Amino acid sequence: MSFQQVLTFVFVSQIGLIQSWNLLYEASGSNFFNYFYFVTYNDPTHGYVNYVDYQTAVSNGYINSSCNGDVYIGCDHKNVASGRGRDSIRIESTQEFSYGLFVLYLSHMPTGCGTWPAFWTYGPNWPYEGEVDIIEGVNEQTYDHTTLHTGPGCDFNSAPPRNFSGNIVGSQDCNSLINDNSGCSISSSNPNSYGYNLNAAGGGLYALQWTSSGIFSWFWNEGRIPSDALGNSPNPNSWGEPYASFPFGSYCPESNFKSQKITFDLTFCGDWAGSVFSSQCPGKGSCNDYVKYNPQAFQEAYWNIHWMKVFN
Repeated sequence: MSFQQVLTFVFVSQIGLIQSWNLLYEASGSNFFNYFYFVTYNDPTHGYVNYVDYQTAVSNGYINSSCNGDVYIGCDHKNVASGRGRDSIRIESTQEFSYGLFVLYLSHMPTGCGTWPAFWTYGPNWPYEGEVDIIEGVNEQTYDHTTLHTGPGCDFNSAPPRNFSGNIVGSQDCNSLINDNSGCSISSSNPNSYGYNLNAAGGGLYALQWTSSGIFSWFWNEGRIPSDALGNSPNPNSWGEPYASFPFGSYCPESNFKSQKITFDLTFCGDWAGSVFSSQCPGKGSCNDYVKYNPQAFQEAYWNIHWMKVFN
């Protein structure tokens, strides 16, 4: 067996061999929002944000979709904010999932000082049924983070060696009740995987696989995406090393993740973006005041999505 064959065997053994993935649905164009509902409650992460309902989002131009076009999900970038904060969107899937392959193809994501966008999943009775942050970051970050959040009992500090191309960020204890809810995070080593650099590179494709073997994520910029990842018969076994790898075991049983909802949101400031705002965006005053009084700063704070596909 060659060295390359050995590596392939290790990758496939780690991520779990799946013979085929079946397309459950594609959310795109005018049908995109059929798979989601709009959340309007107060932001759980204490952001300076006013999540609005569907009708408000449509009438104010915060969302837009057409039959054969991309999906736009943005925020208010014209008015001084008031009340709970700047108008924005949080949507959650109408269906819950246990296992799946989640693929997102987009050309633009929210970016800029004060922003905290995320594409993620979470289960009921948080954090005990888990959370998986597929795309997440704050302010002017350029490297994407994939992060798990759980209750006690999921600690990759005691896991066997893992194969991934990204970089460990902080503790690998996923317990959200400690370490200021930082979870266990791996960042992509691709400097064009998040924010302004991602948008300048024309976007890309994110894929997250969740099976009984574990949770694994990949990312490719536009022009480098495997053809099967763009189609309806994806083969993660051929994608090579994921940039983030969280294989299940006694150190982190699969029971930590159940009944996940898919979520897109854009909040501002809050527990993370607000806490590092002064160091990452110096000279701009307080995070809340910056978000409140500078609507024009959020013209680039939007998602432009080609499609999202869910496979089972």
